Amino acid sequence: MQLKTARKLAGLTQQELATRAGVDDTFISVVENGKRDIHAVGYATVVRLARALGVEPEELFPVPESEVVEAKR
Repeated sequence: MQLKTARKLAGLTQQELATRAGVDDTFISVVENGKRDIHAVGYATVVRLARALGVEPEELFPVPESEVVEAKR
């Protein structure tokens, strides 16, 4: 599921999601508009976004297994 879809399903604005996830609201816009490759974003940021949306990180973005293992340490 794309970030924008998940955000809209959660009923959040870009600013609300940014605040909940602890990121800049322009970051949300850049990712949603495809101007930044989400795969270049750290796993910790993906986890914060997912938690703010009430979904699992894997529902938002496919994450390499190596990064999942590293994040769980």
